Amino acid sequence: MSEQSNRSSLEVRTGNHAIKGLVIHLAGFALGFLGIGLVLGGVIDTESGITILVPFADMLYGLGLVIVVATAARIGLPMKYLVVAGAVIGIGFFYKSAPHEIHIASGTGFGLIHPAHIMIGTILITISVAALAVMAIRYNRSKGFG
Repeated sequence: MSEQSNRSSLEVRTGNHAIKGLVIHLAGFALGFLGIGLVLGGVIDTESGITILVPFADMLYGLGLVIVVATAARIGLPMKYLVVAGAVIGIGFFYKSAPHEIHIASGTGFGLIHPAHIMIGTILITISVAALAVMAIRYNRSKGFG
């Protein structure tokens, strides 16, 4: 009986880690999206206060992503969901991180300017992380631990 309650407690805590990871990721998303969007939109310059937070926002963004993916794997979410989420996250990183010339040369630039590619990549990653967190929580509950 003690072993079962230990396992149940571990699984519930693991489900809570997915929520915490998602909150950390969304906080990084909000700070980064706001800072980068305002700079690229020409509203503020790079020496303003909010842009100092962008590296911190990127750290939160990446940390939240890692926590959610690790939690989903720890819960035992089927590999097919992790692979699909990883593919969408990879496409998001391509748009968020690659130079604009690579977007154009690959034929996937869609005639957009580079700031639009950055925003598309950021949104793709966040949608995938949120979906992965929700699936991990639902999968955890369906196993009877939530």
